[in-house]
Amino acid sequence: MVAEIEDAIVGAISGYLIPERPDTVFVWQVAVGSAARGQGLALRMLDHIVDRPVCRDVRFMETTITEDNAASWGLFRKFAEARGAELTHDVGFDRDAHFGGQHDTEMRVRIGPFASSGG
Repeated sequence: MVAEIEDAIVGAISGYLIPERPDTVFVWQVAVGSAARGQGLALRMLDHIVDRPVCRDVRFMETTITEDNAASWGLFRKFAEARGAELTHDVGFDRDAHFGGQHDTEMRVRIGPFASSGG
């Protein structure tokens, strides 16, 4: 999904419904331009995604986050709270086992089941 202000792209989220688990949407990337940061845009985009008709059966959201990405942790914790859902995490992709020591460990984050719509 893409967010625009006055015909300028200010935010985007990429993700997909997991084919073998149609009750789960995986969020691959969240991006918000500097001019739109601090206004709750990323949270509104997440809400918009799961509130779309194509996601009517979605009760869980998954993503990966590095341990030091405070902004992403904050975003997904706020989303979980707004949905009345639990946020759990474990190691998804280990620094050494998956990235040869070249990238920080990615934590696999799971939110759900959703108790309500966030909007």
